[in-house]
Amino acid sequence: MDRARVNLRISSVAFAEGFSTLSVEVIAIRLAIPVVGSSMTLTGIMLGTVLFALSAGYWRGGELSSRWTIQQIHAALARNLLLAAAFYVCLTFPLEATLLEQALDLGLSLPLALGGTGAILFVLPVYLASQTVPMLAELTNTDGKAGKASGKVLFCSTLGSVVGGIVTPVYLFPWLGVQASTYVVGGLLAAVAGCMAFGRARPSRVDVAFMLRCLLATITVATAVLIERSWIAPGQYRFAFDSAHQSIRVLESRNDHGRLERIMLLNGARASGIYADTRESFFAYVLEADRLLVETRGKTVLTIGAAGFTFPRDAAAMTFVARVDTVDVDPSIRDITERFFLLEPLPAKVRFYPISARSALREFLRQGRHYDFTLLDAYNGEGIPDELLTTEFFGGVRAVSGRVAANMILDTDLKSEFARNVLASFREALGGVWVKNVHPGNSELTNYLVTNWSTTASSAWQGEGRTYSDNRNSADRDHIAMIWSQE
Repeated sequence: MDRARVNLRISSVAFAEGFSTLSVEVIAIRLAIPVVGSSMTLTGIMLGTVLFALSAGYWRGGELSSRWTIQQIHAALARNLLLAAAFYVCLTFPLEATLLEQALDLGLSLPLALGGTGAILFVLPVYLASQTVPMLAELTNTDGKAGKASGKVLFCSTLGSVVGGIVTPVYLFPWLGVQASTYVVGGLLAAVAGCMAFGRARPSRVDVAFMLRCLLATITVATAVLIERSWIAPGQYRFAFDSAHQSIRVLESRNDHGRLERIMLLNGARASGIYADTRESFFAYVLEADRLLVETRGKTVLTIGAAGFTFPRDAAAMTFVARVDTVDVDPSIRDITERFFLLEPLPAKVRFYPISARSALREFLRQGRHYDFTLLDAYNGEGIPDELLTTEFFGGVRAVSGRVAANMILDTDLKSEFARNVLASFREALGGVWVKNVHPGNSELTNYLVTNWSTTASSAWQGEGRTYSDNRNSADRDHIAMIWSQE
């Protein structure tokens, strides 16, 4: 029975280590998205950083455990897991976005900024936690069959990774938010650290001093977390939530004329704005899109990127509009908008599709739908979905749309690599490109409304650039270069 309990404890610790490792990878990528956007560069570098630390931890853990006693292995496991938990919760997750921003401010390229941030914040805790696998294998190798012992531990660890990779983004992020999910990971590691500490030996042989040190360390970590949460509490926000896809904030403030405005921020950028008293839109690009829709008299409207649903709501209020389909990959955005931003239900004309834009376009094309007017509003200031900037995506938009307008944040003179390439991609797929600066007072970055037809006060873009495609897409790096060179 004692052996069975030991095996269960070891299996549970291995499972928790695997769960935490995949959860850390998912959280690391999610926390960087508001700063650099979602891209394969981000995913590849973060995964590579974690795998490097894992390999180093496996090697070192095997080296140490081969010459240690069972007591020493138990102590090392408890120490490593507790240190990893403390590092994640107190340093790694809270500082990732800030450190990444500072690296980009220094002029580092996207790969270097991501690699440097990952090396500083993730290598050490992953290295410590990953020593768990070889050390547990040493503990279970009681019959001299190392392969069998290693296989059991790796099975439990990998199974935990599978569960962590699914549960974290699918359940923890939507239910708890990203920040609370980081505490779940830290708490899990701290719990299994305690499991290893109290399982070191029979009670009569427990090292009381060691237990007290572990207890003191746990209390210290918990205190640090409480202090940290009090520092970063979103008291200035009417609402704050980190979904699986984006950081959502709603705030109210008075403008220079004393009028109360309600702003929705997505991934740190101002996405939508209304006056609190009348709920009228005041963002310039939304007002320009409203004007264009009135000019074109489109009966069927498609919006890709919901933001705060201000344009879909405005469009639905126009008598000639019969239907407004709105696509956004984040299923939480509608409920949040209705409850905390607009403070009212969306009009019945607005139909919400919480799926990816590319999937929605394929489904709409299959159904034979066609829209008179389409607004692409999936782009924001410091994060951008690069899969929505390719000629293939724009071609999919053209297949279901007539008039197409896109809200894009670009450098004012349209000379950056990103601006030239994205406009060239738009023109390649949609047959023409006209641009209108809807924030002419901005000096560096500004909102452009880009259309595939000539509109009032717009000008045809005659520049040249490389087109982005699904096969070859450097939009993430070009976008970062544009954003951070202007800040």
